[in-house]
This record gives sequence, C-alpha cells and structure tokens, in this order.
Amino acid sequence: MASDLADKLKSEGWVQQFTASGPRLQEAIENYEMLGFEVKTVPVRELDQNGCTVCFEDENDATMMIFTRKKSGHE
Repeated sequence: MASDLADKLKSEGWVQQFTASGPRLQEAIENYEMLGFEVKTVPVRELDQNGCTVCFEDENDATMMIFTRKKSGHE
C-alpha cells in the first residue's frame, strides 16, 4: 500500500518513477528537467507503510524516490 504522501503527490499529478542516490540521482533529475519535467524527490523512508523500505534503514542512506510531472505549458 502506498503511503499517504505518495497518494497526495499522485493526486497532484506527480508520477512515481524510481529510486536513486548519489551521482545517479542528480543525473536522473537533470535528465528529466531537460525533457521538460518538474522533479520532486522524497526520501524512500518517508514513503514506507509496510516495511517495504527495510533495505534503506541505514540512517545515512540518502536513497530518494523520484517523482515527475510535466511542467505547465508543456504538452
């Protein structure tokens, strides 16, 4: 089950893409922005409701879920 935060983002038009961290996170953000998307990142730990983020329990883990949506005025 998705978290309340994920549901809220989806209701605002955000589309969940994938998880990333480090250089790959920044690369993905830049690529989506070049393609005309707004990008929002959320720490994976904030999206968990059913223990699904057990792999990301390390407090130093900066793995983010990437959400995108088309920028206003882009079709």
